[in-house]
Amino acid sequence: MKTLYIHSDYLEYTVKKPTPVADQITEDEKQGRFEEVLVAFISVEKEDEGDPEAIAERVTEDLAQVSKKVGANTIVLYPYAHLSSSLSSPDTGKKMLRTMESMLQEKGVKVHRAPFGWYKSFKISCKGHPLSELSREMRLEAKKVEVEKYDPSVMLKQISKTKLSKGDLKENDHRIIGQKLDLFSFYDVAPGMVFWHPKGLVIRNALIDFWRAEHRKAGYVEIKTPQVMSDVLWKTSGHWEHYKDNIFLTNYDDRQFVVKPMNCPGGILVFNSKDRSYRELPMRVGEIGEVHRVELSGVLSGLFRVIQFTQDDAHVYCTEEQLESEINGIIELVSMFYKLFGFQYRMELSTRPENYMGQLEQWNKAESLLRKVLDDRGVKYEVNEGDGAFYGPKIDFKIKDSLGREWQTATIQVDFQMPERFQIKYVGDDGKDHRPIMLHRTIYGSLERFIGILIEHYNGNFPLWLAPVQLRVISFKDDNAKTAKAIHDKLFDLGYRVELDLSYGTVEGKIRDAELQKIPYIIVIGDKEEQNGTLAVRRHGAKGARFGVRFEDFVAQLNAENSPSGASVHENLPR
Repeated sequence: MKTLYIHSDYLEYTVKKPTPVADQITEDEKQGRFEEVLVAFISVEKEDEGDPEAIAERVTEDLAQVSKKVGANTIVLYPYAHLSSSLSSPDTGKKMLRTMESMLQEKGVKVHRAPFGWYKSFKISCKGHPLSELSREMRLEAKKVEVEKYDPSVMLKQISKTKLSKGDLKENDHRIIGQKLDLFSFYDVAPGMVFWHPKGLVIRNALIDFWRAEHRKAGYVEIKTPQVMSDVLWKTSGHWEHYKDNIFLTNYDDRQFVVKPMNCPGGILVFNSKDRSYRELPMRVGEIGEVHRVELSGVLSGLFRVIQFTQDDAHVYCTEEQLESEINGIIELVSMFYKLFGFQYRMELSTRPENYMGQLEQWNKAESLLRKVLDDRGVKYEVNEGDGAFYGPKIDFKIKDSLGREWQTATIQVDFQMPERFQIKYVGDDGKDHRPIMLHRTIYGSLERFIGILIEHYNGNFPLWLAPVQLRVISFKDDNAKTAKAIHDKLFDLGYRVELDLSYGTVEGKIRDAELQKIPYIIVIGDKEEQNGTLAVRRHGAKGARFGVRFEDFVAQLNAENSPSGASVHENLPR
């Protein structure tokens, strides 16, 4: 605690206006004049919170002694804030001053307490003798805190890999394939959160790179928002009311914060960061954002149901006139993505839920627009009554995995509510402020879930552009190792994900191992290949190799195949 004592002829103050933490006071307490007083300016610090009774006792004892020495009849406790990072909270400061007032009264000292949390003007007349101005910094001796010690070997036993019971799983379950191909793992220290291994991260990054490239073509820009934000944001957005039980909370500096469960409120702050013009609309903003949602441990299921996941979110801010065109553009983008992966999908129109936000008229308008878009496109769709988001109706895309299970992945949601709640606006061509409409949309949905579906869809046999390891170069015998390494190095320098197998063992065994790892291409280098300067190339799953392939031809073929659009080009590999 920091203090300043002034022995005064008089202290006179008048309150001006309250702050948000102001004491409730009567009219009589809004001004005061005290004569022959010891005025104690008190600043309560964070360190006082450890043992507030002890520090209050120590300061009041000192105050009583000083007032006796200087012959002051009255003590006035006057709160002030010593501006530093160690200032205590207002609630603690109020409590401490009340405690000190009570302690002084118990000592028989006449004491007054100036109002807390009010702007005040004051006059003070200092007597000017040697004890008239005294500052103090009161601290309690630090208590020795015993640091709890842990035995790492004991702790290590609690860090266990999540057990995978294969008995109830199909052979192409993504959890089994993920383990065989060394893609990812789960640990009990982070339930429902993926530990991506290097090979799994290749798949994840390739999907993100493709997403970024296609969204750039479609006129999107990308942002990144914080993982942890104040609960004020989520109460403003409406998520607090509807999702509080699924939110991870934490505290910092006496404030409550949220580990973000959605990306949209942070994105709105980016839109709101400057004045916007109608010329900027439609504004398409994407975010590959990691979110966290509380899930019951019993429902966690590999990559399909996790606690931490990545959403390929995007938010489109547009006028009502632009809305239909933007929705159609998103449907085209979704269709292009799913056609690439060979997914069949169906669409659902999800309408107003019981617990909805906003005006019924807005909901009816949004639902009618979505119906019109779907009807005009001539697509079959089902109406899912009452399953819309709390802020707007939506179109959901359902794809089937290899086991016939349906998953909701992409979504398009019309939102009139959050623009209203956050008061976002743009200046129209009439020079006036207008409210944009907001579209929420994803294509992959949860990237983790989408990868799980892909693993099973391909049964681990990824197209070249997604394959964690694209090629493996094998030496037929030890004498061929130098040439095999040279081929490996050339492919590596060209940017391909290539491995080199110079291990002891038969060629058949090496090929079998590469096949089990589902590597798209196996290149075998033997004497014949060395002599002719060619390659023996085996495609994963093929019954034999293709011999006499020139390196340049093979690289040209790889270049054509190593893109999302070139997934089937390998059929024309030169013989």
